[in-house]
Amino acid sequence: MEMENQEILKAEIDKRRYRRAKLITQVKCEALDREELAVTRDVSVGGMFLNEKKPFPSKSVVNLAFRLDPTAPLLTCQGEVVYSINGVGMGVMFTDVPAEVRQALEKFVDEAR
Repeated sequence: MEMENQEILKAEIDKRRYRRAKLITQVKCEALDREELAVTRDVSVGGMFLNEKKPFPSKSVVNLAFRLDPTAPLLTCQGEVVYSINGVGMGVMFTDVPAEVRQALEKFVDEAR
């Protein structure tokens, strides 16, 4: 099982199209009549991986709310769980991102270089 999870993660990393920037922050996730507070370690314009012991299943539509820094405005968008590993977390691809959220993400990632 461990080897299978490592292969899934490697496949997902290889598929990344966007550069990631380090971001350790809490993310409020709502899906399937459930609300969870997860933690991310990085973000891209295309999505994020969320550490969560009981992740939502793949293909779940998730409403997300997070801040790029403690004083920044709350960003909200929608995503889809593209992979889920029980006890580890879930990879979320952003699907419905307002223009101002996308601009904030682009600026954050660009400035993280």
